[in-house]
Amino acid sequence: MENVNTKKYFYFLLGLTLIRPSLDILSQTELQIHPNFPLFNLNIIIGGLIFLLCSIFFLKNLKSIYHTPLSYPIFFFLGLSLASIFYSLDASNSIREFIRLASIFLLYFLAYKLIENKKDWFLLLKIILISYTLPGVLALVQLVFHLGLPDEFGGFQRIYGTFVHPNPFAFYTFFILALILCLSLSGKNLWLLSAPLIFLLFATYTRSALACFFIFILVFGIFKYRKILLAGLSLFLIAYLFSDIFQERLWGLIALDPYGSVVWRLRLWRDMIPIFLWQPWFGYGLGVFTNLVEFYRGFDWGSLEAHNDYLKILVENGIFGLAAYGWLIIGLFFYLFRIFKKTLGQEKILSLGIIVISLSLFVASFFDNVLRGTALQWNFWILLAGWLKINLIK
Repeated sequence: MENVNTKKYFYFLLGLTLIRPSLDILSQTELQIHPNFPLFNLNIIIGGLIFLLCSIFFLKNLKSIYHTPLSYPIFFFLGLSLASIFYSLDASNSIREFIRLASIFLLYFLAYKLIENKKDWFLLLKIILISYTLPGVLALVQLVFHLGLPDEFGGFQRIYGTFVHPNPFAFYTFFILALILCLSLSGKNLWLLSAPLIFLLFATYTRSALACFFIFILVFGIFKYRKILLAGLSLFLIAYLFSDIFQERLWGLIALDPYGSVVWRLRLWRDMIPIFLWQPWFGYGLGVFTNLVEFYRGFDWGSLEAHNDYLKILVENGIFGLAAYGWLIIGLFFYLFRIFKKTLGQEKILSLGIIVISLSLFVASFFDNVLRGTALQWNFWILLAGWLKINLIK
């Protein structure tokens, strides 16, 4: 009976990984039941329900969860985030952000508990790949019919699929593309699927996500596949030669256009560092970075988001919060490299790919809001949980 219930929960988990990327855009639709009640969106309700269900699971399985890899840094990070609610500049924002963050790692614990063998993990991997279908099709429609989102700085259009912005869609596209390339290199004939995803990734014009793709190509090219490196470099060269927008985006990085997004980021980071120094140890409270930017800089300077996950954590949760998140990242790579050393043959390619995907996303977090992409974070940590489970189990 317990095994039947476990499988039901596992299929529920698969359903979440399948539909969440297609629902991301719903966070833009605000609803209100009554004028006296606050606005909300469906993603908040979904996230709240997942948080509640996973919390019940967490409490029921607390003893076994302590033995899950990365449990201690996750507890430390979430514990500091929870505590920050009580001294936060905006408690309601902190509560919402805590529920969002906690749901990511509660799903990680749920996945680690439910995935029992490689068959389960590969089924999960297949569902994650399928989850890109609707976002990818809509992105293609946006590209063909010029329905993309106008860029704030460049005046061109960027596709975004079912996501709220081109950037989270670009990172999810990279995530799926990298998995497909790993499977193709390990013997699965999925090369035809990679071509449209590469095209869509370039059509987002998200430099951080393209940098992730470049890191992926560079690492695989240097360590094993020279043809991959040559093909990747040729692809970037072709994009540069035949796309004026790609040239503009690239030279915006090099020339530091005073009206471009790069200089805007640098100015924002420069302005927020002194504010962090006023409360360096525990920060101002989870989810209040935008409140601080709005108060000290206003809306005239552009977006209020940090575009740097580490700075955001530093300002909101202080040095201790950033140390906890750093512990989590270091612990993850410890396990991933340990698995890489013991895997053989085709599995070693997949193992290297998961390391490079993780590395790329954590590097991109220095320049973008990667941790804010809930759909990506859900499926990324669920996938990692399954990978650790099937490779670290005794």
